[in-house]
Amino acid sequence: MAKLDVNIGGLQLKNPVMTASGTFGYGLEFQDFVPLDQIGGIIVKGTTLKPREGNDYPRMAETAMGMLNCVGLQNKGVDYFCEHIYPQLAGIDTAWIVNVSGSSPEDYAECAARVEKLEHVPAIELNISCPNVKDGGMAFGVTCRGAESVVRAVRERYHKTLIVKLSPNVTDIAEIARAVEAAGADAVSLINTLMGTAVDIERRRRVLSIGTGGLSGPCVKPVALRMVLQVAKAIKLPVVGLGGIMTAKDAIEFMMAGANAVSIGTAQRHK
Repeated sequence: MAKLDVNIGGLQLKNPVMTASGTFGYGLEFQDFVPLDQIGGIIVKGTTLKPREGNDYPRMAETAMGMLNCVGLQNKGVDYFCEHIYPQLAGIDTAWIVNVSGSSPEDYAECAARVEKLEHVPAIELNISCPNVKDGGMAFGVTCRGAESVVRAVRERYHKTLIVKLSPNVTDIAEIARAVEAAGADAVSLINTLMGTAVDIERRRRVLSIGTGGLSGPCVKPVALRMVLQVAKAIKLPVVGLGGIMTAKDAIEFMMAGANAVSIGTAQRHK
């Protein structure tokens, strides 16, 4: 039998298949449907230092071969996660990874430091690529200077595996990848959603409450594959590929493009 285990920047996974942040909740919601201990890793929903309400409704819209969302990192904050969610995760045999976001480098670093204390969370995914918040998120991930500032701040206070999630909404994603590698990242994941919009011609206005949202689904796969290929050639860090993966064939394509592991979100949304 072929060995499926893989090491991502010091994070040991039993297989290279993970769930994508924001698509699988905290994992607990799916216990009745999926054996969680058979998944290589579960990346829980975006977590911030303070609670966030997210954006106003409507914040989802269907598109051809995909969907737009502008949820806006709604969550109850890192302390709630540590006190109420983490105790329920600790006994499940998989790699738990917390997606960490913030409004400033200091927010990111403090949130990451609190997560580091959790024994059964061996890694974080640093979200510098969310397009659906007014401050933080993608604001840091679209320039080398911004990306470096967050990664360096977090690296000073977080000493486990640090995966940095990259934004596709840039001119040169390889340049950003090299910047976070130099700043101390252990691995990168890509892509996050592409910026898009939807228009309601009957109401003569845009559908989403904030006007734009993140596009995901099968339609983004060719872009994601191209960017994984570029990044894998540009840096020496492990790469986690995601974006439009529906089948095993899709996942293999990402690995052939240079990914060491994959995260699945699209297949869950389109069942």
